[in-house]
Amino acid sequence: MLDRTPQVFISYSWTSKEYQQSIIDLASRMRHDGVDVKLDVWDLKEGQDKYVYMEQCVTNPKIDKVLILSNKSYTEKADKREGGVGDETTIISPEVYGNAEQQKFIPVVMERDDEGKEYLPAYLKTRIFRDLSGINYEDEYETLLRTIFDEPSHRKPEIGSRPDWLTEEQPDGLYPLKDAVKKLSVADLGRVKDVAAREFVDIYIEAIKQFYVKNIDKDAYLENFKAMKEYRNVFLDHLKAFSSVDHFGSTMADEFERLYNALYNAYTFDPKTMSCGENEFDLFRLHVWELFVCTVTYMLHFELYSDIHDLLVHTYFLRTSGLGSDKKPFCYEWLRFHSKMLEEYIKPTLDGNLPRKFTLTGHYVCTEREYMPIYSGRAMANADLFLYQVYNGLELDGLTQWGPWFPILYVYADEYDSMWKRLKSKRFCEKVMPIFGVKTIDALKERVEKCTYDREYHYSGAWHGAASAILTWIKIDEVATLP
Repeated sequence: MLDRTPQVFISYSWTSKEYQQSIIDLASRMRHDGVDVKLDVWDLKEGQDKYVYMEQCVTNPKIDKVLILSNKSYTEKADKREGGVGDETTIISPEVYGNAEQQKFIPVVMERDDEGKEYLPAYLKTRIFRDLSGINYEDEYETLLRTIFDEPSHRKPEIGSRPDWLTEEQPDGLYPLKDAVKKLSVADLGRVKDVAAREFVDIYIEAIKQFYVKNIDKDAYLENFKAMKEYRNVFLDHLKAFSSVDHFGSTMADEFERLYNALYNAYTFDPKTMSCGENEFDLFRLHVWELFVCTVTYMLHFELYSDIHDLLVHTYFLRTSGLGSDKKPFCYEWLRFHSKMLEEYIKPTLDGNLPRKFTLTGHYVCTEREYMPIYSGRAMANADLFLYQVYNGLELDGLTQWGPWFPILYVYADEYDSMWKRLKSKRFCEKVMPIFGVKTIDALKERVEKCTYDREYHYSGAWHGAASAILTWIKIDEVATLP
């Protein structure tokens, strides 16, 4: 992912006023989409040397991409080395063949011949190109934009670490947890499975109590955060074993209520304690948040939309402090957690570029805590963003304390694609109605109409702006306009 504004130079042929206007329109759209486009009609001033301008744009290391917009005229001039295109070809071709990274120069087909064959100069015929000449313009434009921002549709997975289960030296606490998951997977549906699920939560709480450290410091925090990933993965395995039960979403809501109240409780770890600090629960509250986001990731993956609704509209009776016994009714937003330990105490002390991350939590979750194939960094970030996007449409104002769910991971989400684009389809609308608990298209529109873009929901300095909303991706009058 490119974490700055990309710079792009466009090379093209002056064929006609209409064609030149189409180039200007394309460049304008790209600038609107966050690309700093260099175009001669904007940047080449009277008295400047056109050849020098082109050479500087092509060879400048600050230029991330050179788009070669090729039509019939461009192809002929490039092959014959005629005119300005010929000059640019003289500059570009050596760079393409040997002096620059292969990915810097992107051929873009703007026209085809009568037989449907693309016009491309000879030196570019073997190159992978983008095609803006036909009916697939929008898809190709999106792919081109993804290439510029280094946000491919199909990202090659990173090489992970060897699986923990290859070694027999597993923490003792994992054995009863994994045994509880096995009981869930073989239990009959109904009450037996409910009991097995409740037993799992009890065992899970007992297993991760070992990570409680009074007056925890930076090193112990990071060590325990890393070690808890393996326990988190067992929790995610239990989702698979338990998801076939009726009322899966409601039961998971009950689980999260129990987990939160047990882990944000000084007496869970020391029944005789008389005092505690908030930092002692930071790791556990962050853990509950991560489990919650992963649970929604699982539900989205399998399109369990009714269960998502039950999980999100549940009234959670949650503790308000680590001491005492006071509980108040909240919506799921209360489970969202800002880790002061990670973001305010630990991040500034780290080496390299980590202190400059928008979110250290997001960096660790999305790059170091994947659990494939379901829980990729992108999928977890999309689920976190989803929890923000649907919030206003669920009408939870009576339970809201701080406002809509803040999507901590949104800077790692797929900001060039979204499930909400598909709301144009009536069939898709009918499929996702259960998320909002509605049964008609009109009722769905009423809920979606509340899910508007809020420019305040962003990290300070984030180059791509605030987190996207449902209505970022679709206009309300476009909903259900297609079959």
